[in-house]
Amino acid sequence: MRTHVLKLGGNAGIDAVPVLRNLAGRIRAGERWVLVHGASAAATALAEQTNMPVQMLVSPGGHTSRYTDARMIDIYSAAAASVNQQIAATLASFGVYAAGLAGPTAINARRKTAIRAIRNGRTVVIRDDYSGTITGVNGDLLRALLDAGQTPVIAPVALGENFERLNVDGDLVAAEVARELDAETLVILSNVPGLLRDINDPASVVRQFPLAELDAYESLAQGRMKKKLLAAQSAGAAQAILAGAAGDSPLDAALDGGGTHIVHQMREVAYAGITG
Repeated sequence: MRTHVLKLGGNAGIDAVPVLRNLAGRIRAGERWVLVHGASAAATALAEQTNMPVQMLVSPGGHTSRYTDARMIDIYSAAAASVNQQIAATLASFGVYAAGLAGPTAINARRKTAIRAIRNGRTVVIRDDYSGTITGVNGDLLRALLDAGQTPVIAPVALGENFERLNVDGDLVAAEVARELDAETLVILSNVPGLLRDINDPASVVRQFPLAELDAYESLAQGRMKKKLLAAQSAGAAQAILAGAAGDSPLDAALDGGGTHIVHQMREVAYAGITG
């Protein structure tokens, strides 16, 4: 039976309950899913409660990430664990056995010792950040949980080479999980409806394109969408879907043709469901 991976964004404005209800229904119907979640809004809220300033880093290439110093990794890890527990409990309420992996259990990473970022128009080097580049996924653990009827729920916190906790990008975690498990589908649900031709027009979604032509669409990506395209490229799945998390059944809507579908071979977007 093929596995599918869902990344649920952690930004403000996303209602996780309809997504989890929809996901649970598909799991109860016999599908195998791994869920990776974000923790951005929860980490920001917790930082504000503790009077910790939140800073974002923008790379010379336009990628954004959270500045995670020694204090912020504590806050980020706590927020990610809280979100993880909430998701696992909600899935349980919908009749799904969920295995929450809130700590640095499933993901390994190498700490970024020198991050280049743009500040005040100048390139600077950040050396005290606890962010990581993903180096591996504990596929044996994930397969064992799936085989036991458990749905893994993974927080974006990794174990570093010196056994430190590291902030890792949730979209890229989902991509590495999809690659490790030879997943059929990677679905990334966020607070945007897909890759937009016009960032100010939610109706301008690019419906479908082949993975081989991804470079031609990269110029449309703004902010976090850059990482989502990178995840789609590296996942190795037969199809990657970038779609919105709004609606009563957002996962069904994405699989039935909503959002942006990036496929290995072009085909008409009209999915009635997933088999296998």
